[in-house]
Amino acid sequence: MNQRRKDKKRKWFRPLKQGFLIAFSAGCLAACGQTASYQNAKGSAAEYTPGQIMTVAATERNRYQNIYTGQLWSVAADGSGTTFESLLKGQMEQFLTELAAINLLAEEKGVELTNQEKTQVQSLTDTYFSSLTPEDLDYMKVSKDEIYDLYSKYYLADKTVSQLTDEKALEVSDAEAKVIRILQIETDTEEKAETLWKKVNEPKADFASIAEKESGGSQVEFQLEWSDTLNALEETAFSLEQDQISEIISWEGKFYIQKCISAYDEEATAARKLRLLEEKKARAFDQIYTPFIQNHPIRLKNGIWEGVDFSQGEKCTSDDFFQLYHEMGE
Repeated sequence: MNQRRKDKKRKWFRPLKQGFLIAFSAGCLAACGQTASYQNAKGSAAEYTPGQIMTVAATERNRYQNIYTGQLWSVAADGSGTTFESLLKGQMEQFLTELAAINLLAEEKGVELTNQEKTQVQSLTDTYFSSLTPEDLDYMKVSKDEIYDLYSKYYLADKTVSQLTDEKALEVSDAEAKVIRILQIETDTEEKAETLWKKVNEPKADFASIAEKESGGSQVEFQLEWSDTLNALEETAFSLEQDQISEIISWEGKFYIQKCISAYDEEATAARKLRLLEEKKARAFDQIYTPFIQNHPIRLKNGIWEGVDFSQGEKCTSDDFFQLYHEMGE
């Protein structure tokens, strides 16, 4: 996989991932004998076997239980008393629906996996399936062919979103993503601000120590992100050079003195640049996805959750189905 492909895999897939990485934990679907079918208005269906649903469910079930223990399933997740178990079932259904819809979109747009990509999926399938313990397999009841098919659907959705947003004007400049860090002193009176301004401008003055001692604000260090709607304080901060101290700033009845301690936070800027690009990709893809799904409604077959029990499969520990996929792109 070339570097361009790696970058795409890391950058675009967040919109779809939000449908499940925040979403999942589901229980034992092995009791469900039917295939889960998503019917669209034209009569075609995207299908998930019980084993595929169980693979997704077990992955996130174990991930959550590793953090919160199995006691979380009966905990109320919102003010209306919806349990965490019910919430996750709904989120899991949303993810599977979106995955099916994007695969249907791929079919309409003629997006397919190449032979090389199919080989990558097969290698990934072999790696994942060989890592499953007898207890995992007993809980999931999934075959290697089902794993290959699920990874293929996932990869195809990845590729589809990437291709359909590739030609959009999605560049994010360093200036647009810029993040800086400042120290700031806040005072109630201009007289005190003038006294402190002279103090911080003395030779070898320690601005940070003075700010900690003298500032009327509870916070003295700030990380600021560039935007087109900066207020007066933020505009001043972004106008400062490295280690430069501002003049006294009057704003909303208070008086401020700022010092720039990082005129370009490289790590934070890089992270924000990636986040802004992901947001642009999400908006660009939504312009394609929303009208498509309105014309191709997809739903999960009724009864798919009957017999689901989150408390079973205590010895099933596999939690890296999606992690392995994304590591493939790194």
